Amino acid sequence: MSDKKALVALAKEASIQDSVTKVFDLMGGVTNMIKPGTTVMLKPNAGHASPADTSVCTNPEVVRAVIREVKKANPKSIVIAEAAAIGCDTMECYEVSGIADVAREEGVELYDIKADKDLINVAVRGYRSNLHHVKLPRRLLEADHLINLPILKAHASMVFSCALKNIKGVVQDAVHLQMHQQNLTMAMMDVWSVCRADINIVDAIRPASGYSPHTPVPIEVGCILGSSDPVAVDLIACDLVGIDAEAVDYFRVAAETGLGITERENIDVVGATVAECYKKMWVPYIGDMSTRWPEYKVLCDGACSSCQALLAINMETLKAIGDYERRSDFVVVAGGKNEVPDEVPDEKLVLHGNCTRKYLKKHPNAIHIEGCPPSEPLLYMSISNGELVHGKGGQMSEYIRPRMAADQPVWRSRLRSSTAVRKVDMAFQYVDYPQKMKDLLMQIFDDSFMQANTRFQSFEGFRYSSAVFVNWNSDCLIYDDALLDRFVQESTRFSTWDEMIQTATDLHFQPAVCS
Repeated sequence: MSDKKALVALAKEASIQDSVTKVFDLMGGVTNMIKPGTTVMLKPNAGHASPADTSVCTNPEVVRAVIREVKKANPKSIVIAEAAAIGCDTMECYEVSGIADVAREEGVELYDIKADKDLINVAVRGYRSNLHHVKLPRRLLEADHLINLPILKAHASMVFSCALKNIKGVVQDAVHLQMHQQNLTMAMMDVWSVCRADINIVDAIRPASGYSPHTPVPIEVGCILGSSDPVAVDLIACDLVGIDAEAVDYFRVAAETGLGITERENIDVVGATVAECYKKMWVPYIGDMSTRWPEYKVLCDGACSSCQALLAINMETLKAIGDYERRSDFVVVAGGKNEVPDEVPDEKLVLHGNCTRKYLKKHPNAIHIEGCPPSEPLLYMSISNGELVHGKGGQMSEYIRPRMAADQPVWRSRLRSSTAVRKVDMAFQYVDYPQKMKDLLMQIFDDSFMQANTRFQSFEGFRYSSAVFVNWNSDCLIYDDALLDRFVQESTRFSTWDEMIQTATDLHFQPAVCS
C-alpha cells in the first residue's frame, strides 16, 4: 500500500461562486496554484449540444466561477478548450450549453481542439491500449496550466463520467474513435499519461443520473469538489452519490499505473463531509451486459463502450414500448469476439455494428445493422419490426424520425416513473454483512430459486444488476428500502426484498409438507 496522500476539497456553499472559491482556498489558494503571466486552459465537459439544465455538459456558471477565481492569479490568458464528441460540432456545443455566453461575458477565448491542424505526435510510454502515439495540439501541450472541469454524471460508456474520463475530450475524432474501438479504460489512462491536468474542479451541482448523456435525469447535490489527484477526486465523487467504486474498472487500472490514490485511508477530504452532501445517484450501467436481459440471449464479447451503451438504451426502450417480451426469442450480438451458435436461425439473429459483419459468413440472412457505432434507434426498431431498419435513403425522414417522435415520450414516461422513487428523501438501512451472511444468501438464493422466481439465472446476476443500490462486496450493506424494493418488484415475482428473503429461507430450510 502506498504512503502517498491526496487531498480532496468539498464545498457546499450558498452560491456556485462561493463553493468554487472555497474549494480553491482549501486546496491552498488560487494564487499559489496559478503563476502570474501564464496561459491557463480550462477543459469543461462540452461534448454534446445539450442545454445547461440537462446536466450533460459542465454547468456554465461553474465555468464562470472558475474563470473569475483564476483571474485573481493574473494569468496572461484564459482559454476554454474542448473537442466535442464524434459527430458533434464543438462551437455548437459551446453555444447550446451556455458556455459560449459565459466566455463572451468574461472575455475569454473559446478554442476548438478538433479544428486545430498544428498537432504533435506524442509517444505513449508503457502504453496499455493500442495508442502507441497520440496526436495532440501543440497549443494544448504548451499551456502552462490545464484545469479539468468535468461534470459528474452517469455515463453509458464508463458507468460514470468525472475527472478521469473528461480528459478524453482533448483528442480529435480519429483518436477518439480509436479509443472507443478497444478497451476504453486503458486508452483513457494512456491519454492521461501524455496530457495531465494539474487541477481538477468537479461540477456536482446537478449531476446527471440515468441514461446519460442520452436521457439524463439530473439530481440536486449542490457541491463542488477539487483536487490535483484525478483518481482521488473521482473516488470521492463516487462516494458522494453512492456509486460502488468496485463496479468501475478504471480505478483498478489507475492504481496500477500510479495515476493517483485509490486507498481511502490515504485521501484527506477537507471542507464539507461526504455524509453532509450525500445524494444517491441512479446508474443503470453497472452490471454484466450478457446477463442483464435474461429473456434474450445477448452476446457482447469484444463490444466497444459505444455499442454497449446503445445496447442498454435500446433494450430498455423495447421494454418501454411493450415489445420486449414479444421478441425475446431473438439473439443479439455486439462485438467481434463472440461465438455465435450455428443453430440460431438467421431471421432471429441481430448483428449490431460493423465488427459483427464477419458473422454473416455463416448467417448470411441475419439482421445486420451497419455503423461504428450504428445510429441510436436502429437496434430496437429492427428487433421490434423483426427485420432490418437501416436508416438509409428516405427511411430516416419517412419512418425513423416519426417513430422516434412517438416512442420517445413513452420512453421518457417510463424513465420518469422508474426514477420517481429515487427523488424522495432516502432512509438508508445499515446492515452488518459478514462472510457468514454472504455465504447464507448464496445458499438460499441458489440457481433453481433464482431461475424460478426472478429474471436472473443466478444470485450473482441479481447482485450485478443491483450494484447500483447495494455494495454487495462491503462488510456493511447500505441501502434504501424503497430503491431495493422497487428493483425486486421489477425483476422478481416478489413485492419486497424482505419477502424474497423470507420465501427463499422457508423453501431452503423448512421440510416440504407431504401431500
